Amino acid sequence: MKIREVQHPARVVPLAFLITILIGTALLMLPMARADAVSAPWVVALFTSVSAVCVTGLVTVDTGTYWSSFGQWVIMAMFQIGGFGMMTAATLLGLMVNRSFRLRTRLTAQAETHAIGIGDVTSVAKFVLWVTLIVELIAALTLSARLRIAYELPWADAAWSGLFHAISAFNNAGFSIHADGLVRYATDGFILVPIMFAIVIGGLGFPVLHDLRRKFATPHHWSVNTKLTLVGTALLLTGGTILLLGFEWSNPRTLGGMPPVDKALSAIFASV
Repeated sequence: MKIREVQHPARVVPLAFLITILIGTALLMLPMARADAVSAPWVVALFTSVSAVCVTGLVTVDTGTYWSSFGQWVIMAMFQIGGFGMMTAATLLGLMVNRSFRLRTRLTAQAETHAIGIGDVTSVAKFVLWVTLIVELIAALTLSARLRIAYELPWADAAWSGLFHAISAFNNAGFSIHADGLVRYATDGFILVPIMFAIVIGGLGFPVLHDLRRKFATPHHWSVNTKLTLVGTALLLTGGTILLLGFEWSNPRTLGGMPPVDKALSAIFASV
């Protein structure tokens, strides 16, 4: 295959994901990545790496007990990279080195950032970085403070749990370092609300957020993509919440034993 064909945006993006997955697999197979200091089977490492980079949240082992702190850092880095986007990161790196991009570079970055036009690539890439840092930081600080104050976790444990779940939420990764996910926080709005906030902001997509930033005061100038995304998100979240409340309100295995406020909170969270 010719080099030009390999550099085509349609091939560069999946190739970058493949390389990241292979690197993640190799790191997770290191003995230091497992809690018991024994090398993980390649299929477990590969599956976890694919799930993290592609932000699916599917796991075959318990993230919090099977992997060491190093292994959990690797997993978190992978779903951060997968959610952030390899080509978005490459675009930002290019901005620091050289402020001008060739057409091919812009097309490749556009393919992953979903920028509306080639001229939007640079501004979208910068916006991606700032939104990611700000939302994840707000969520991480809020969660860490709550875990420290209400659950009396040591500051180090509270900060790590807050950071891991904030990044996982923003990237819609679905990973948790708790075996029961977030079930233990089912009635704690100070935990669930920041996570829902991060999930929704991350789920809207950067082109939508970028469009809202530029045209927030003039909704009639929003792109069709922005309007469809906002309306669709609102309808799905509202409809999902109503259906969950309707079907599970009296179910003793789910919402039945909760006070009305907690039922609503859990239904909203599940819908998000």
